Amino acid sequence: MLLASALTEVIPATLLLIAITVVGFIILMKLKKSMNSTPKQTTTFSLRDIERLRDEGQMSEDEYERARQSIIDAAKKMTSDIPEKSNL
Repeated sequence: MLLASALTEVIPATLLLIAITVVGFIILMKLKKSMNSTPKQTTTFSLRDIERLRDEGQMSEDEYERARQSIIDAAKKMTSDIPEKSNL
């Protein structure tokens, strides 16, 4: 009788622990897969690329200036995220 009452308390707790472990494992695998997926491919241009497009007539002066400013702004944003070295 004592064994039966102990099993009725232990079995549900064990099943719950197994279920939580399986769900946690599935969540971790999906998270790992999403982190390892290849990022969206973006097209990047250098200042030389857009200068060449402008010089070849494939880009207007206005488009060139907007693209140039966009590249400069992106570079500034990237460098502003880098912490400065402190003199020790």
